[in-house]
Amino acid sequence: MQSLPDSKAEYREVGGELVSGTIVDSRTTHVEVLARRATGPISWRFRQPRLALFWFRSGLKELHLELDGRRIHSGISHGTNLTLLPASTSVVGEFEVAPSFDYTVVFLDPTVASDAGCHFNRPLIAFGNEDLQRGLSVLCREARNADSLYGLFAEGWAMQALALLARVDGSQAATVRPSGGLAPGSFRRVIDYIEAELSRAFTIEELAKVAGVSRRHFMRAFRESAGQTPLRFVYSLRLERAKEFLLDPRRTATEIALDCGFSHAQHFSTAFKKATGVTPSDFRRAAMR
Repeated sequence: MQSLPDSKAEYREVGGELVSGTIVDSRTTHVEVLARRATGPISWRFRQPRLALFWFRSGLKELHLELDGRRIHSGISHGTNLTLLPASTSVVGEFEVAPSFDYTVVFLDPTVASDAGCHFNRPLIAFGNEDLQRGLSVLCREARNADSLYGLFAEGWAMQALALLARVDGSQAATVRPSGGLAPGSFRRVIDYIEAELSRAFTIEELAKVAGVSRRHFMRAFRESAGQTPLRFVYSLRLERAKEFLLDPRRTATEIALDCGFSHAQHFSTAFKKATGVTPSDFRRAAMR
């Protein structure tokens, strides 16, 4: 892996081809909603003067990084797809990605965090928080349709996000077992099992067996690790997989619905719009521009 430069200069380089992007500024935030394509692993070099929150929405599989001189290797799933980098954190490395992938990065004004009494001194890599993910989804929707009230919305979102981040103490980081959560190996085994057969239904008993724990312990421990219930996690994975499939114009809505575990195309369309605010066809058109 490439060594980090000694210089304290700012830099930001990412591999892959940019397919689409929405960039919106407000007094408290700078939001980028991006989609890229790549034929293999992509490189990443990053050092910026603002607090940066990344939401790897779909298509990013694993990261191999050197972060302020420390090596980190982690898988990325829907339940652990958030990363927080304090201002001036130096990162270099690469991501393993699907042919199409999308993510959001939010830069927060450092004075807003300090004025609110929030001080983030260490990175949080590949962690999960259902409330943050839900808020980011709404922020992305607002950014894509920014109007005269967007700045007010973004300011309120920033304060809520800072409060949620302040409650994340780092125990959800990928290299550390969350208190009361599943062991990293068990959690990864369950995720791989779900992703390999996403088109079919799952039971709690079945997933608990894969994790090697009792049903009762699995329900509590999985939520600690993923930030949401197992069935909600599966549902979210279906939607994220559907986003990937929608980037392939050869796939029909019915094929995508069945491959992602929805009973039929209308069920898929209703669920997708409820979760994202747009229909599958609208999402596809926007991604293909």
